[in-house]
Amino acid sequence: MLVGLPPIIARVPGWSFEPGLYVVILLVAGLVVLAGAVLLSVQRGRPFSAALLYLAVGVAAGLVLRAFGINWYEPVDDATLFSRAAEVAVIVSLFGAGVKLDRALTWRGWRTTILLLVVAMPLTIAGMALLGAWLVGMTVASAVLLGAVLAPTDPVLAEDIQVGGPMQDEPEDEARFSITAEAGLNDGLAFPFVMLALLAYERGFGAFGDWWWEWATADLFYPVIGGVLLGAVAGRLLASATYRVLDRGWLVNPFDAFVALGAVFAVYGLTELVEAYGFLAVFAAGVAFRRYEHRHEVNQRLHEVALVFEKLAELAVLLLLGSVLPIGGVLELGWPVIVAAAGLILVVRPLAVLVSLLPSRLPWRQRLFIAWFGIRGIGSIYYLGFAFAAITPSDARPLFSVVAVAVLLSVVLHGLSSSRLTRLLLAAERR
Repeated sequence: MLVGLPPIIARVPGWSFEPGLYVVILLVAGLVVLAGAVLLSVQRGRPFSAALLYLAVGVAAGLVLRAFGINWYEPVDDATLFSRAAEVAVIVSLFGAGVKLDRALTWRGWRTTILLLVVAMPLTIAGMALLGAWLVGMTVASAVLLGAVLAPTDPVLAEDIQVGGPMQDEPEDEARFSITAEAGLNDGLAFPFVMLALLAYERGFGAFGDWWWEWATADLFYPVIGGVLLGAVAGRLLASATYRVLDRGWLVNPFDAFVALGAVFAVYGLTELVEAYGFLAVFAAGVAFRRYEHRHEVNQRLHEVALVFEKLAELAVLLLLGSVLPIGGVLELGWPVIVAAAGLILVVRPLAVLVSLLPSRLPWRQRLFIAWFGIRGIGSIYYLGFAFAAITPSDARPLFSVVAVAVLLSVVLHGLSSSRLTRLLLAAERR
């Protein structure tokens, strides 16, 4: 490997660190942005999501690279790049999801979301752990890690089925509100379970009685509570400062939204510095920001700016994922990988949701909508890259295979059905 070069560049034959490389990178980046704009325009009004197009372009790029003998990206060795790109997408998307939600923080208003988090999420982790151990032959620690990585619904790829942005006239139905709120919270709540699996790698589940309190305090209670509280306070302060500055005429449209969005990354960084969960903090900040003055037009501008950043990051991550599907050995384990991934989408998620919503009084059309749209994507990719730093390549590769196929199936199946099913749900709610 060439010294001083990123791994993905060092593996391209004949490349060296010279000014021409920088120009090539700029060229590729420009083409990617242009492709994203075109694909979003093509997708508008059609019965599939832009994510499906992004992934297809990534697969095509991977096939071309393979034809020229270039293995430009290795998903295990280069996991940090994958993880960081996904992290940026999730941060922006979580804050944007929080800004969308215009509902008082009451038990009645958030009951469905709480049931999904407290019941459906642990059931999903347990179900995927069983499939990983039984079908793929994973160790207990690897199987639990698989469940934790695939447990969160995705706030980035689920944008098409979430509630509309601020200032939208469409009704805030319970199904789409619950999916939006669930995606906003369970991306952070997956972290304790990921850490549980990683601790088991190091110490073994057999010694769980010796270190469970350390996990409960350092990885569960403190970072979860701290992340929510810090994010809520920061979002409130951010909203207060933003509106005061606007009232004095110190900021004008659209720079107010960019200032608020920049502060979101500051909130995330501060939360991570005190070892709490930044994903929970930025979502809580978004909710608090919206609740401060929920009808102000700055909420809409903030949503629009966040959506642009989110779509660019989504494009980058899915192009990366698609490009390694033909060359990354995704299907090296054969049919068990496909069955395990399909089991998540078709069995584990739907059953976990239906069981969790038994105490609710939701109409069956809403329950089935929530159960079907357990979209997996960018959040799982982030956790995957995070975990790869702590596990061996032999454990990482089957994990990557199952997660990559699950994301692929989710993008295809949910991408093809999201537009039509959302229209049918809204039509039924208006009757």
